[in-house]
Amino acid sequence: MYFIKNILKAKKLFHIPQGDDDKPPVFVRLLLITTCTLVSFFHGSNDGQKGVGLLMLILITFLPAKFAIDHSITNQQILNTLNTAEQPLQHLLTTNTTNLAPIVSAKKMIEQTKQEISGNAKGSTAEIFKFRKDIEKVTKELKELSKNPAIQISEEDLSGLTNSYKALNKVTDFSPIWVIAAISISLGLGTMIGWKRIVVTIGEKIGNEHLNYAQGATAEIVGAATIGLSTGLGLPVSTTHVLSSGIAGAMVAQGGASNLNNGTLKNIAMAWVLTLPVCIALALALFALFRLFL
Repeated sequence: MYFIKNILKAKKLFHIPQGDDDKPPVFVRLLLITTCTLVSFFHGSNDGQKGVGLLMLILITFLPAKFAIDHSITNQQILNTLNTAEQPLQHLLTTNTTNLAPIVSAKKMIEQTKQEISGNAKGSTAEIFKFRKDIEKVTKELKELSKNPAIQISEEDLSGLTNSYKALNKVTDFSPIWVIAAISISLGLGTMIGWKRIVVTIGEKIGNEHLNYAQGATAEIVGAATIGLSTGLGLPVSTTHVLSSGIAGAMVAQGGASNLNNGTLKNIAMAWVLTLPVCIALALALFALFRLFL
């Protein structure tokens, strides 16, 4: 905001729209469409994963035989990965004289999983669930082993372990493309239907004046960059939190801290603070209710 205000000095960017007939110039439209698209994309890459995860949990619950593991990965591919993972483990057993317990544990878990594959353990629902749990255990043990500072691991062995647990993780941590598409469409439709409350709160009530084009664009650039970096680092963040904070920052850059609407900020802060305990209490009450009557 300081850069746009003091260097670019584009007055049209600081115009506050007055009603539906007050349409922005073409270059402002293109800027806002670009920044909105960036926020939408990174929203899907981070916050949108929540919907994908929830839908996959439902599918695994009701159709476990089909969705508990990725059936497109064959038994032979999994077996090859397990064999690849065994090679650095065998080498670690010969190069380390202490802290052998986690190495031995991982090796035993791999041998057990290989036996299940040999017995065609991907048949019944119970077998598939057990196979999923065993793959998750192998993945966890290999990951912890590769990051164990007490074990001496060469670069070659470390690379072998890392590649192995990443490949095995794909067996259980997956989502079909239609699930991702369904969540993307749902997010888009939800925004189209319920946009007004969000837009009015963010655009008109965080500050003491209506959001101008520059404030909107800078908040979206900062929001997209923050969410994108968080996604790259594997950190879950709330798009609403990030974007609201970005708009508050743009308001402060424009007119100082006095330009913020304290009433709205308190309401947003209370919602952030209360969401977690209220959801915990509600989930506990529903669980007790269902357990009592079902």
